[in-house]
Amino acid sequence: MNINICKALVVIVYGALADLLFILLSVILRYRTGVIRKNLKNSFPGISQHQEVQWQRAYYRHVADLVIEPFLVNSLRKENIHDFIHYENIQLLNELLRSGKSIVLMTSHYANWEYLLSLPLITEYEVLAAYAPISNPFLDKKMKKLRSRFGVKLISKCAWYRTVVNRKNEKPTIFLMVADQRPVPPFKTAVDFLGQKTFVQTGSERIARNLNCAVVYVDAEKTDRHCYKYRFILLSDAAKKESPGQIMTLYYAALEKTIARQPALWLWSHDRWKNHSF
Repeated sequence: MNINICKALVVIVYGALADLLFILLSVILRYRTGVIRKNLKNSFPGISQHQEVQWQRAYYRHVADLVIEPFLVNSLRKENIHDFIHYENIQLLNELLRSGKSIVLMTSHYANWEYLLSLPLITEYEVLAAYAPISNPFLDKKMKKLRSRFGVKLISKCAWYRTVVNRKNEKPTIFLMVADQRPVPPFKTAVDFLGQKTFVQTGSERIARNLNCAVVYVDAEKTDRHCYKYRFILLSDAAKKESPGQIMTLYYAALEKTIARQPALWLWSHDRWKNHSF
């Protein structure tokens, strides 16, 4: 089948499912409307009511797409993946890896982070990623198989730090990590993010400094429905030379710029500042 026809059929079928989910989330359930509005207003104090409504609607549409997309990708042949996922400068990663550096690849709950599990298709180096096991063993096995389809080695979150630091003297590896806020105690590191004092998880920085990895930020952009482009930005070529907290500061500054470009692609329905007391 012609590649363009195949892509069009996939978008139509899965797009229809996402449209139904969009109606469910935005009209019927009004999923976490209060949290979304609060986060948008606190992060963009000058936002107009009209803009807020537009962004909230765009956010619901994106989340509906996001839920459908793992199944969409799983339905594709490997040779069709690149119709939906484009890596702009994979040579940056390969150059660092060839120089002997492992990479902490920092991403966020922005755009479609799970598409990054396709990285083994475009690099010969091993890619490790943390995952949260599902309590149901059957579902856990199915989801793990789905997410590791392209060759990513998945490590349970509870074993992640120990597994990674024990690879200190092994061949260069990509460690894919979602760096996120930490809205519950214990608070350790705070950064200025979206105009708010924000406590954050620091595991990615600790691993990078422990192994003296290069640190790379994933800048994501939604280019079409279900289609994303990823660009890699070097934050540090050797994490140990950075002062404590500097990597997190650089990461959140880069993430702010990404969010400002396409605000609807970030997870506004998560109450990431709920337990902060200053």
